[in-house]
Amino acid sequence: MAEPLDINTLFGPLPASSTDLPVDELGVLMQKHGVGACCTMSTVGMLLDHTSGNAATLAACRETPSLIPVGTVNPLCYFGGEGPAQQFVDDGFRLIRFFPAQQGWPLRFAPFRTLLRTLTDRHLPVMVNVSCPGDATELADLTQGLSCRMILAGVDDRQVAEAIAVLRAHAGFYAETSGLAAAGAVKLLVAGVGPERVLFGSAAPAQPMGSALAAVRRSGVSEADHAAILGDNARALLGI
Repeated sequence: MAEPLDINTLFGPLPASSTDLPVDELGVLMQKHGVGACCTMSTVGMLLDHTSGNAATLAACRETPSLIPVGTVNPLCYFGGEGPAQQFVDDGFRLIRFFPAQQGWPLRFAPFRTLLRTLTDRHLPVMVNVSCPGDATELADLTQGLSCRMILAGVDDRQVAEAIAVLRAHAGFYAETSGLAAAGAVKLLVAGVGPERVLFGSAAPAQPMGSALAAVRRSGVSEADHAAILGDNARALLGI
């Protein structure tokens, strides 16, 4: 079995909690838990300025080849055009993330909808944090007519039924596992949509990487399903 690939990690400052998530700590966790690669981005891009954050992400990933660069753009600061999407392609970003609750914008937001179209046109997968029930449904409605590949990040125990319904109805949707800590949650998701639509994510270092791995490995699914969830699905999605 190939080493796990973590689709959901972050590094950098968290001003609200007066803490910092060093990129070096992410490397230590990867070595400790046998994780071969992580998709990651700087929190500066989420909380402060996406241009500076994307630059910090690229710099960290150039220094550590096992880190896969994830880009972001704040729709509150997007005034249209194809520029951001094309820049992501030119810079080698593999995945683009959005954080509506953290940045204070609604999912039904015209700049976000336009960004989704431009990213889909360039075949870039998108990951959006879903903070409460209803978010996944709204994302499904927003992407009607788009052949986008959408990862629901942070699906928790309250949202499993909704995630299953959305993934069944939309072939391009996936769910990552960082919010599925309750016993049986991962198995329930796999039973509902199949293992190929589930991606391992930990939200490390903010959340424990070891616990996220254990939630998948002890979920009661088959070894083949473990391999798919822990890395095979993500590698196929990201084209690596």
